[in-house]
Amino acid sequence: MLRTISRIIVVLSLAALVAAGVALYRNGLPELAGAPADIQTGQASTTEPLAFFGALQVAEPRQVVAAAGGQVTSLLVEEGDSVTAGQELLRLDTTNLDTGIEKAEIGLDLAKIALAQLGEGSKESELATAKANVDVAKINLEKLKEGPTKSEITAAQNSTNAAWARYNELKAGPSQARIDQLRANMDKAQIALTEAQRNYDEIAWRPDIGKTPQSAALQRATIDFTAVKAAFDEATAPAKQSDLLTALTAAQRAQISQDDLLEGATDADIALAEARVLSAQAALDRLEELAGASDLAAGELRVRQAEIGLEEAKAAKARAKVTAPIAGVVTSLNVSLGQMIGAGSSVAVVGDVAALKLVVNVPQDDIDRVSVGASVTVTRYGTDKTVDATVKRIAPVGTPGAGTATFPVTIMLPTEGADGFSPGMLVSVSFDEASE
Repeated sequence: MLRTISRIIVVLSLAALVAAGVALYRNGLPELAGAPADIQTGQASTTEPLAFFGALQVAEPRQVVAAAGGQVTSLLVEEGDSVTAGQELLRLDTTNLDTGIEKAEIGLDLAKIALAQLGEGSKESELATAKANVDVAKINLEKLKEGPTKSEITAAQNSTNAAWARYNELKAGPSQARIDQLRANMDKAQIALTEAQRNYDEIAWRPDIGKTPQSAALQRATIDFTAVKAAFDEATAPAKQSDLLTALTAAQRAQISQDDLLEGATDADIALAEARVLSAQAALDRLEELAGASDLAAGELRVRQAEIGLEEAKAAKARAKVTAPIAGVVTSLNVSLGQMIGAGSSVAVVGDVAALKLVVNVPQDDIDRVSVGASVTVTRYGTDKTVDATVKRIAPVGTPGAGTATFPVTIMLPTEGADGFSPGMLVSVSFDEASE
């Protein structure tokens, strides 16, 4: 019975010790108000090495902060995954950012096109046309001032005479000689057709009549007679009223042009010609000045502005890419799929689990016994597994407590030779005599 009670007491003691270790891991070693100094610090006696409990931590955890806000569309890692520096951890919805890049690219293309047009100036064909318009306008003005030449007057008279002759011919109809000639042609064609028909009839009984010369001759004679008769009928038919009206209008216009030419240019005609010269010259000047220096400078600035806009749009999308700042292990992932996050949000923590540290609070009465660079022994709680470590830092400012103050002391474990030690493990640390 006593043996059973003893076993129960041992089990309860071990449970209490584990619970105390967990509390130390979560909250650090608290001070015990009113307790002796050697009990508060875990020190067995003032002559023995200092000893403390604590939990291992990643030496330099790096917060992963989202530079841009948005909705999480993909989680590419999980807690505990190993990652490399620059590896993408999650993805945000970049639809609006992609649209912004496309708009910026279009704006840059338009600015470049506009600058190219300014740089090229007007096309050679446009310049040539504008110069030709100026020359034509000047020539017309000079001709108006000089008056018509003899050849121009002769050409105008000939054109007028021909137009009136055409009208009179339509109105009067063909002459008798013309009719007699057309009738003679038609009679000649009729005779040829009759002879061809007779020759064809003589061999019409043959099965191959369609392939004979007589058949071909009859076809030609028929076509010739039809054409000659049509010409005769057209010539002897009375003129259509529409044809007479068209011929009369053409004759009148030719007559007006001739009269205007003979009368010479009026002051209004010369003024109009001068206005046309000025208008053509102004159009040419505008084309030649299209690529002025100020316009080119403004165009170059617009291109640079568009380039900056595109760079900013691309940078905005690049900021939406969330990557690991260092190689290590994802120790914490603070977002979920579909979650909306804001710029500056901490989305994950990445740390190098090969670089571990331990922070213990040393009372002010013992802090003089600790020095930076001193060697310490770290023991994994509940085992005899140990590793030699080094005091890396002693906080210059202590934290006041009940009747005393404590100073955080940072102990760095070696990156090699610390196998079996991981973040979160409960350990004890004892300071060597050399550190006292």
